[in-house]
Amino acid sequence: MSNMINLGISEDMVKPILEKQIQAAILANMGNPEELIRNVVSTALRQKVDKDGKVSSYSSDNRYDYLDVLVGKTIRKAAEDSLTEWLKENSQMVKALVIQEMNKPERQNSLVGAFAKSVEDSLKCSWRFNCDVRFDKIDD
Repeated sequence: MSNMINLGISEDMVKPILEKQIQAAILANMGNPEELIRNVVSTALRQKVDKDGKVSSYSSDNRYDYLDVLVGKTIRKAAEDSLTEWLKENSQMVKALVIQEMNKPERQNSLVGAFAKSVEDSLKCSWRFNCDVRFDKIDD
């Protein structure tokens, strides 16, 4: 005959104790948390990605370090923003220099030639319509 004893220990009492024990065991096995985070960050930044900074399903596309792609994108964006701002500030000077260049005699000839070629190309039709009309005798 077996005797069962119910100690009446609530799950709410045991659960926090077990969670603390599990956390302590994990922290003890992790070692230095700062070193762990440093390694995770380093690994994430060295992740091989494609040219857009995404991990491709094709391993041959993943040729770049994520950090290199991110830095390159940031530099290109900063350069684009700087150039756009500079062009806004100096648009009158750019406009004057473009007009000056277009007024040069050798440029006039190339502009007229380019315009004529564009007109000629636009008038060419690359489609041809064929229509055959036949009258066949109907046999009764």
